[in-house]
Amino acid sequence: MIEREDSRPDERSAQALQSFLVTLWSMVVDEDSYTDGHPSWLEPERRSDQQGNGPADAGASALQRVLACGVDPDDLTDVVREVQHEVLYNVCQLLDDPGLLGIGLDHEGSRPAEFRWELVAVRDGEPAGRVPVHGLHSSLDELDPSGRHGEPRGRPIPARLPGHPLHARLAVAHARAGDRIRAIRTWRKATGATVTEAKAAIDLLVDRAGEGPGSAP
Repeated sequence: MIEREDSRPDERSAQALQSFLVTLWSMVVDEDSYTDGHPSWLEPERRSDQQGNGPADAGASALQRVLACGVDPDDLTDVVREVQHEVLYNVCQLLDDPGLLGIGLDHEGSRPAEFRWELVAVRDGEPAGRVPVHGLHSSLDELDPSGRHGEPRGRPIPARLPGHPLHARLAVAHARAGDRIRAIRTWRKATGATVTEAKAAIDLLVDRAGEGPGSAP
């Protein structure tokens, strides 16, 4: 296939950047995915333990010991996600400019750089061509599917309410934790509703959430 000069290189590069970063984020644990009330990424280890099978590897064995100590699975999710985010961010810096990681800088203790790396998007369809992709590390957090721009989630953890915005999930979580005042403040800050309107909306969501499957906080 003959590669032709792309008439819209900046647009293609932006599209490739977004596609690459969205794919990276898809490899990070989904903090909103639960199976039987537990984070879904833990399910293989939990199933193996319930069936009486030994852990598949040293990592799985360590994970089972941690869970056996009573550690909150949601805390594990937060730790894993934060480490994954840091690794992705460092890889993006490495591709953008190794100097951001101290590689190849001319000062004592820096590692010499034999190579530089870059990301090039290859398009096989029409119009075929190659475009360099830059700005990875500065754009990574903008595409965080949680909407927190790479920041860890706080406590309480937002309630699992598919299809509802973050403020609604947080308000329900505060209400379930017994902090009705904070729940109402959260709702009002996001919507501008009156106290009465916010209270009614939160009560309705709490009731609905309690009726559905997997409604544990």
